[in-house]
Amino acid sequence: MHFRFRKNIVQVVRTTYDPATKRPRTEIVGRLLRSDPKADPELMLACTPAEIEEVHRWIGSHMKTEAVAAEHAARSLAGQMAKAGDWFAATDDLDAARILAAELHQQWSKLRSQLRRRRLLE
Repeated sequence: MHFRFRKNIVQVVRTTYDPATKRPRTEIVGRLLRSDPKADPELMLACTPAEIEEVHRWIGSHMKTEAVAAEHAARSLAGQMAKAGDWFAATDDLDAARILAAELHQQWSKLRSQLRRRRLLE
């Protein structure tokens, strides 16, 4: 089995050998939400016990990877912001800087809200 990322979902794909064509044949067995992957009953019914175990292992590994990436982003954010500040101070491409500044402002507002909700900011 393999897992194919498509926008907000992950496709669970089974590959089998087709003796008639002598080629591999792929079929989408089910889908998982990318933000919160959970195996639904339909997926469980479509999979063998070994495949179910593989799906659960992948979900655990994927969630751990996402958690590590989020922690890394949080821990490195201050340094990235300092580098961004240096770039904004030095760039001559003001059109691109305005576009980026608007995106950053929106994300910064969301982050500040989260920090306030968790009482990490006054």
